[in-house]
This record gives sequence, structure tokens and C-alpha cells, in this order.
Amino acid sequence: MSKQIANLGIVVRDFSKISEVNALLHQYSDDIISRSGMPYKDRGVRLISVILDSNIQKISDLSSKLSALEGISSQIMTFDL
Repeated sequence: MSKQIANLGIVVRDFSKISEVNALLHQYSDDIISRSGMPYKDRGVRLISVILDSNIQKISDLSSKLSALEGISSQIMTFDL
């Protein structure tokens, strides 16, 4: 399966779940190129952007696992290079 570059956007509404988010991201660390996060105090959320170089199935699996956590949502944006 071919690899793709993807940006995985994560919104953390329940900060008590951040350790679970970090644990999942650690499981996929070999595929992560970059990760950045910041609090958005005006909205009361934390925003995380993760750039991955992996096959789409692994990227989708990670996004699904993250979105399955209460108070966490994620979206994938892929790039054709």
C-alpha cells in the first residue's frame, strides 16, 4: 500500500483525555513527521495538528481511535504529491 502525506487535525474538548490522545499518537510515532498543539482559550479547547507520512489505512485507524474518545474529534486532510 502506498504512503500519503496527511494532516490530522485534532480538537480536544475534554482535557482529561489528553494522556489517552498522547498514548495513541505515541503508537503511531514512526509515521509522524510533525506535531504541534496549542490551547484556544477563547473556545475552551486544545488544537493539535499532526503531519503523517503513512498509508491511508493507518491514518484512518488513528483518526477513528481518536474520535472514539469522548470529548475528542479529528479530521484527515490528505495531499497528493
